[in-house]
Amino acid sequence: MMTPKTSMAAMVMTILALALSVSAAEELDCTVTHPTTGKFYDLRPLIRKESDQDWTPNTGADKSMEFKLNVCHTVLKKDLDVKNQEDIASWGRRNKGTSLGKLSKNPFFRGDSLLLEYKDGDDCPNAQYYKKSTLIRFVCDTSVNGQGNPYLISNNNDCSYWFEWHTPLACSVDRPSSGSGGGVFGTIVGVVVAVYLIGGIAYNRIVNHARGLKQIPNYQAWVDAFDFIKDMAIILFAKCYRPKRSQTYHNLPVDSEINTLIDDDYEDDEV
Repeated sequence: MMTPKTSMAAMVMTILALALSVSAAEELDCTVTHPTTGKFYDLRPLIRKESDQDWTPNTGADKSMEFKLNVCHTVLKKDLDVKNQEDIASWGRRNKGTSLGKLSKNPFFRGDSLLLEYKDGDDCPNAQYYKKSTLIRFVCDTSVNGQGNPYLISNNNDCSYWFEWHTPLACSVDRPSSGSGGGVFGTIVGVVVAVYLIGGIAYNRIVNHARGLKQIPNYQAWVDAFDFIKDMAIILFAKCYRPKRSQTYHNLPVDSEINTLIDDDYEDDEV
């Protein structure tokens, strides 16, 4: 049976494992890593944040509908002419505005195709339980000047819209170095240590009725560890520091010389 103390240790280890896994799996918004090649893709330069500077897709000869969309950001057009204007990332108008999908900041790969999908737009006409959606396929194309521009590929029954976007910004790039990685890990370690100390102190105080320093979890183990480190330090210090012998007695005569001197004095006395 698992004791409360063992349960607390298991809880701490679980928190640490979950925090590390979340930190390792975390991806920056509007970026993605190819699951097979490991290459890194960053679509953040395509985000429009200036007022009324949304992307206007090219529709070719079909001018019956106007489109506005953004990348990993809501559309910036002020007059959307829709009921619920929150989180609309793709918008269209044919006589009246309509939401073609809500915001997503998570591009993904389907095979080798780099995609961004906006779902849960307005209701599809003549299609119960279906919502309008937008799918953008980004194509790495270094021959395009600037950032390129999306263009409409297909419109399926005024319900799902597919755009394609040739741009050099859809090519893989070096993963940005993050200076905050150490800070995140430090925060995780700090949280785990806090849980360990607070939980351990509470357990020892309530269950073991400990007081003073003995409330610290695994108090005796910490004391033993400190004593061990102290003993090792004393041993190392003693080996490294050996005091030099005093020079005061170096010139004293040895025993044979002392005996010779005594004999000489004795002979002089006899004479």
